[in-house]
Amino acid sequence: MSSIVFKKIEYNSTDWREAVLLREKILRVPLGARFLPEELAEEEKHIHIAGYRQKRIVATSVLVPLSDEMKVQRVVVADDERSQGIGGEMMRFCEHLSIQSGRSLMYCHARDSAVDFYQKNGWTEEGEYFDEDGIPHVKMVKHLAK
Repeated sequence: MSSIVFKKIEYNSTDWREAVLLREKILRVPLGARFLPEELAEEEKHIHIAGYRQKRIVATSVLVPLSDEMKVQRVVVADDERSQGIGGEMMRFCEHLSIQSGRSLMYCHARDSAVDFYQKNGWTEEGEYFDEDGIPHVKMVKHLAK
């Protein structure tokens, strides 16, 4: 089995559009929703990550740079590629980029179904659960070693 290669991809590129389709299939379609054009337009300011097995995007995430923090969102791994450590590899790639950009903290709003994944990757819950998009979420954080 070939290894996964992670890299930054450009907003509105062919790879970005493919990554959006993967995110939408996993995160939105099961809820009967799609990404709104204004949501995708906001992504122009964000950092886009894709994980490739050969030429196929099998994982993707979005990093939102803030003053001294990095928010990670829209983290997905293709259904047929799960439980192989790809998500953890992607998180380490994102953490490395965050450290390189001078951030010392990453956070996300994790769906309740993803809390275990983040905990296995060294993240901790912060605060109470809240509703986002009709799904229970909790803020999770990871302090980064520089």
